[in-house]
Amino acid sequence: MVMHDYRVLLTADVENYGGRTDAQQRTLQSGLISAIETAAERVQLDHESWSRQVGGDSLTAVLPAEPGPLVTIPLLLDQFLTELDVAIAAHNSRRADPTWARMRIRLAVHVGPLQLDGAAGWPGQHAVQPARLRDSVPIRTALDTFRDADLALIISREVFRDYVSQGPGRPRPSEFLEVAVAEKKQEYPAYLYVPHFDVHDMEPPESPLPSDDAPPRPPSGSGSIKNRVKKGDIFFAQGDINVTRDPEGRKK
Repeated sequence: MVMHDYRVLLTADVENYGGRTDAQQRTLQSGLISAIETAAERVQLDHESWSRQVGGDSLTAVLPAEPGPLVTIPLLLDQFLTELDVAIAAHNSRRADPTWARMRIRLAVHVGPLQLDGAAGWPGQHAVQPARLRDSVPIRTALDTFRDADLALIISREVFRDYVSQGPGRPRPSEFLEVAVAEKKQEYPAYLYVPHFDVHDMEPPESPLPSDDAPPRPPSGSGSIKNRVKKGDIFFAQGDINVTRDPEGRKK
């Protein structure tokens, strides 16, 4: 019988890691782990009890069952996020290091029932979802928009609905921007936050993958416009205009 446990998941990734030199990548790996562990220690989160998967420029962690999401999630989104931002800034101030490279982090938080006994990790959609959010177009757009930011956060609908919108903590619900994430043929509603910046000032990015229910887009150079006066359709393609009339419409 497959057993599920309701857990908090956290995942972080370094922006533009692949564009750095080997020496810089080594420094960034160390900087990522150090920043997360330092922030956890400062808010008394026991990072040694986390179940981890690391991938060079990323870290994914399943947090322990105790003290539970009601305590852990507000702590992650408030004090931990603040301390992580401070730790990243400290790394970025060490420009004298010959292998230094600026570190900017995309962070995602999710919560849900998780299978903890997989042969090669944590099977299931709840393990996949935070990585999809972390690597999505909206959070990448946020870091592209706010170039002075070192950190951007994206949370799942479950985290926002059950924890952010119900409590008095920080950030406040109004400080998040609701976004649509479409990755790997999956669609997720999510919420975006960038410390020190108003995410409502950014242009909401379009979903890269249209919904299965959405009508197909016309090919480039052609399209359709509804003619409401004559109740007909106008089709244009490669400079030609063809007009079709609705005979029934003329009788009305």
